[in-house]
Amino acid sequence: MLNSAGRADAPTQAEIVRAFGPADIERQDGAGAALTYRFNNCALLLLFAADARSAMRLAQSHPSARRSGEAAPSLDQCASEADARRRS
Repeated sequence: MLNSAGRADAPTQAEIVRAFGPADIERQDGAGAALTYRFNNCALLLLFAADARSAMRLAQSHPSARRSGEAAPSLDQCASEADARRRS
């Protein structure tokens, strides 16, 4: 799902929220939006842009470490952590 960021078939903001649950931080800015999810070992910043039909589609996804000095996890690692939280 996250790997399709920037493509025409990228998930909408609503689809991401259904899959991941409510974001820890949500920001709407003009024709764009940003959702931040915080997990145990990673933070995931998701950026959305309006498509031709004004649907907010995932444009970029950026995983980062939660603690200073740690290496940033891969997008797949962060997505796995999101999936584990959703199942618990």
